[in-house]
Amino acid sequence: MEQFRSSRVHFLEDGASVATGNPGRYPFLLNFLFETVLSWSPQATPHTLSRECSSEVWQQRIQDSRIRRSPSLQGAVVQKYIQDCQGELRTGPVGSWSNLLKMMTMKYSPQKHPFLSHVLFDLPGNIKLKGLLALKGDMKRRPLVILRLGIFSNVEDFKPERAWLMMLFEQMPFNVLVLENMSSSDFITNNSQFSFGGYDEGIQNILISRLLTHPDEPLSRIVDTVHLFGVSLGGHGVLFASLLNKYNSAINERSFIRSYTALCPVIDLQKTMQNLTRGGVGSAVVDLWSRQRLAGLEEKVPSVSTYERFSFLSHAIEEIARTYRGGLSYNSTVHLPPFMEDGSDFWRLNDFWSFYKNVEQPVFIYSTPKDPAVPYALNSQRLQNKEIKIESKNIRVIEVPEGVHCTLPVPYDWNAMASIFEATILSHSAGFKTIERSLQVDLFDEEWVGFIDAGSRVRFTARKPAPEAGYAPVEIEVTNSQGKSRTMNLSLPLSQFDFRFLNSELTESEQEMIVRWVNYNLKVHLVPGASGKYSLKALWHVAP
Repeated sequence: MEQFRSSRVHFLEDGASVATGNPGRYPFLLNFLFETVLSWSPQATPHTLSRECSSEVWQQRIQDSRIRRSPSLQGAVVQKYIQDCQGELRTGPVGSWSNLLKMMTMKYSPQKHPFLSHVLFDLPGNIKLKGLLALKGDMKRRPLVILRLGIFSNVEDFKPERAWLMMLFEQMPFNVLVLENMSSSDFITNNSQFSFGGYDEGIQNILISRLLTHPDEPLSRIVDTVHLFGVSLGGHGVLFASLLNKYNSAINERSFIRSYTALCPVIDLQKTMQNLTRGGVGSAVVDLWSRQRLAGLEEKVPSVSTYERFSFLSHAIEEIARTYRGGLSYNSTVHLPPFMEDGSDFWRLNDFWSFYKNVEQPVFIYSTPKDPAVPYALNSQRLQNKEIKIESKNIRVIEVPEGVHCTLPVPYDWNAMASIFEATILSHSAGFKTIERSLQVDLFDEEWVGFIDAGSRVRFTARKPAPEAGYAPVEIEVTNSQGKSRTMNLSLPLSQFDFRFLNSELTESEQEMIVRWVNYNLKVHLVPGASGKYSLKALWHVAP
């Protein structure tokens, strides 16, 4: 990481994560329950889908040159895929509690992952913002996705967003930068000022995207394009950044942010916060959890320390809005839309929709009606129904029936969901094309000749590689037209994958990553030859 260090980008050594031991992080017992007792490791095992619902077919449609010119039309294709194929795509539990529990208990150790590095950004206003930089280990120019975390999440122990990092980094050809939410306890600890919401995070997103694409910044050498991907409260800042982008891109140059994806994002910050603190049992639970997660806030905002029972969060929000003095990292280099001015009116600045005009890049919003945290009726549905009037054709709301607060990888086919995000991001990464790698095995011996026929089908199962192995083991099963099956084993060389493995032995994180990568990227099929003989072809794609 030394080669990417600069005056504004600092890489933290192992164990030097700035806010070590922060009391606002997940409690030890809860961490133990989630990560040990209830933990499960997503395998991204491929499911058999019909030709009509094949993710490869729909990826091609999403990336069709005639479709991708119109984000609204592209979003309509995604909506049609989810709507027409939901019977096949719905492969997991749909219950609210099972969705939430499985999303929170995915086994993943970002602090022990060799491909992830702690990074600290110095932003205007003396703001320190922590991130987790996931690089493939080579110097190839790739699209970089900035993943903005949701409420309270920091890069030390984020849980609800782990699935998205697995998809975007481990399975797709992208590098990823994970950024903490401003409401995280680590942000509170590391900064003398505090705020939350899309106005401040949107400015941060612009500053960091500008930094990552500046030719004087070492990291820019491996950044092909930048894409923003925000979750929940983090989505609010992604949406504001989509408005700021055209005012802050270099003159006569293409926009440095090419696409925006927001999962169950906050649209109306004030009404959403009022809903969380409206009273009742649910609000009391939220208040207790907020009190634990925002530990240390009273040191930065002393007036927060006095509050009535079960009113900590509502009082904290009121005080933050009351004491707000303008964007924490706002300065004259950040250009706001015409007639919009920085100031002390917290709620007005975070209600930026009246300025939302002529956004040029695609903005995709995924929302679920089952959302107690960011209610659909108060947020995305208001855009969908044009209750919030905006002058932009490049924003599209995609309604997903299942998934509580966008726990989409749980009820739906993991790889199908990933394929949608990959297709939309790649379709707006002009100039970046993957190349094909393949391995072909001739099945010419007596065991296979005569067994394989024109009606034969082939499927595979990815196996976990041994720590010292330089290959990924894959079990192939061939079933002929008579229903008889035979298996064989393949060993795929890791040197031909989309990662540069530097350890002499694979860590557990790397082993699990390889399984997910193979299950998502590998395609196998039978190739007919002369005299009824067949070959098996395994193929996958990597960055050029």
